Amino acid sequence: MQSLNELEVWLKTHLPEVAADLKPGATEHDLQVFSTVLDVKLPDDFLQLYAWHNGQEMSVNAGPWYGLSFLPLDAVKRECEMWRKVLEESSPETLTSLAQSMKSTPPGFVKRQYANALWIPFAYDWGGNFLGGDLSPDEDGAYGQVINFGRDEDRKIAVSPSISAFVSWMLNELNAGNFNIKVEGDGGRSFNTLMPEKYHFFDALAVMFPES
Repeated sequence: MQSLNELEVWLKTHLPEVAADLKPGATEHDLQVFSTVLDVKLPDDFLQLYAWHNGQEMSVNAGPWYGLSFLPLDAVKRECEMWRKVLEESSPETLTSLAQSMKSTPPGFVKRQYANALWIPFAYDWGGNFLGGDLSPDEDGAYGQVINFGRDEDRKIAVSPSISAFVSWMLNELNAGNFNIKVEGDGGRSFNTLMPEKYHFFDALAVMFPES
């Protein structure tokens, strides 16, 4: 995926501390074990993403996905197992009640569910919310589409039809100047969109992808 290499060049230029925090790529064996443990068939571009880099070391606050951290495979596995446990321990009545508050943008792309065992995260906000690949899309969605989900994300947005499309979309935004890098009070740097000027990527997505 050439766009990943281009993204890394951008990070080295604008956020070298984030580029330096990226871990080496996962091996083919690592990815096979991960796929087997979670019992999922991963899209090719998910495999390419983690062959590029197996997430971050997390030694800096910012992540490459407009500030969201890039989860390594072991953390992805833990998050998937945690959400599957939530689903197992929740009653059908509770899940049905939660689903009534959920929305999809566009309608019919993401299932109206609070959680799904086949939503596989790769980016995290450290507040219980994620970007990830949707391996169980609704009737109009695409297998492997990139969506937001998590504790606070009632409106699920189909941001891109695939991880490769998401990386290309983000790279186009960055090359067009849509980024805002600031030094924070702790001396670290934050990384967000400039248009709209928000301080959390999910807040920006809500504006960039309004409800129909």
